[in-house]
Amino acid sequence: MAGPWITNRVADPVLAPLLRGAAGRWLGRRLLLMRYHGRRTGRPHEVVVQYARSGPTVWAIVGRAERTTWWHNLQAPAEVDVWLAGERFRARAVAVVGADQPAEALRGLLAYLAQRPLAARAPGSVEDAVTRVVLLRVDLQAEPDEAA
Repeated sequence: MAGPWITNRVADPVLAPLLRGAAGRWLGRRLLLMRYHGRRTGRPHEVVVQYARSGPTVWAIVGRAERTTWWHNLQAPAEVDVWLAGERFRARAVAVVGADQPAEALRGLLAYLAQRPLAARAPGSVEDAVTRVVLLRVDLQAEPDEAA
């Protein structure tokens, strides 16, 4: 598996413009691009994550959460921009840490696994995974934003 450095410096910069463009309609069925601002610096950052959508809520599992820090910027709810299937949405995102919020993490994990059944093949039970998982809950505004 690629480490965080390769993902942040190579994969995300290549995927970001594709997800904002015409290729986003195809790539964006599994990947979303999220733009958020650093909580201390206020600088904009972009990250690409796999997701599952459940109505107006999008759930994304933070891969290797113990080795990455970007999601700490979303420990308090924050306004973000997301691109899903080539469309831009304004949204509100917050990190859900399973060890601290097991009921909410279970809800998100079940929604994610319902759409991504291959992820359920990981060893161990869902109940065990809940205490170790970090997810993002992204609540979308009703309509895609026309201004990209």
